[in-house]
Amino acid sequence: SFHDSNGTLVGFEKEIIDLVAKDLGVTAEFVETPWDSLIAGVDADRYDIVINNVSATDERKQKYDFSVPYLYSEPKIAVKKDSSLQNVSEISGHSSAQSETSNFRKMVEAKGASIVVVSGFESQAEAIEQVLSGRAEMTANDSVSFAEYLKEHPNANLRLLSGDLGTGSNSSILMAKGQDALRNAIDESLKKHLQNGDIKAIYEKYVGEDLSPKN
Repeated sequence: SFHDSNGTLVGFEKEIIDLVAKDLGVTAEFVETPWDSLIAGVDADRYDIVINNVSATDERKQKYDFSVPYLYSEPKIAVKKDSSLQNVSEISGHSSAQSETSNFRKMVEAKGASIVVVSGFESQAEAIEQVLSGRAEMTANDSVSFAEYLKEHPNANLRLLSGDLGTGSNSSILMAKGQDALRNAIDESLKKHLQNGDIKAIYEKYVGEDLSPKN
């Protein structure tokens, strides 16, 4: 998600939740929050759900409920075009700009990278800026986010490393446990729009490919 030239919040997850809200007969209120604080905001009752590329990990499932998946993506690493790095297997000992609580931080640390911590509302943009400015050598994120960024910035001095950082994963909508009626209504809406092609059309609009979840 990002702000367009008019300052309006746009993005594929924003459009997906607008579809869901319409089915639920409500108007979505968007609360923009730094990624590292997203889940904590549910604990603090700042909002009801989180839709921002959150994977339903076993650890998170112990405390939160999740909708059916709406998105599939794979982890990737971006570097400056003139970087000596070519493959994910080479990243040990190199620096990576990452938000503190993301899965991608754990992935690059497991491969021996050091971390330059970024935070704020635009953590991905900040991480990429760290790379472009030379303060970090790389940043890891999902393939979806990089595709969307490169579509918006086609002349960006970035390229993706070859090789596998980790297995791809589905993303789901996160909410507090015990919200069965809400979860069921969201699931019904997501399933409908996945089946009828509405969500596929949103993905193709923003990144040029279908990012529908895999079983």
